[in-house]
Amino acid sequence: MQLRRALPVVLASLSGVIAPTTAAASAAEVGSTPALAAVGCQFQHTGTDFGFGFTAVLKVTNTGSDPATDWWVEFDLPAGVVIETTHSARFSPARSGHIQANAPAWLPTLAPGASANVGFNGSKPVGTALVASNVTLNDVPCTG
Repeated sequence: MQLRRALPVVLASLSGVIAPTTAAASAAEVGSTPALAAVGCQFQHTGTDFGFGFTAVLKVTNTGSDPATDWWVEFDLPAGVVIETTHSARFSPARSGHIQANAPAWLPTLAPGASANVGFNGSKPVGTALVASNVTLNDVPCTG
């Protein structure tokens, strides 16, 4: 009989502890969307055109306020341009058209203000301009 009387008192005192905890947890879940990294990008494309071939470097700079960790660069090359050798990044299997180059093991993070050079050599039809377009850093569009 005493337990029956004590149980409502215990439950009432526990509800004051449980309810705020549950409300706080719900509020944390609602506002817990992780913020996206503030990465910005600027690029400079330089190269030497040999008529039938080229050597080129795509310099990418993180202009954002956050580091770009495990970064990757994507860009497009004109039709007929084929990359034959690469350096300073790990390139995807595609060697023409849409290209992806991933961070090398020795430079996994681009700090704010830091740059990386993505180099490549290849062949192209005579008269085709060697222009990298649609350049992105971690899916953030770059300005040239």
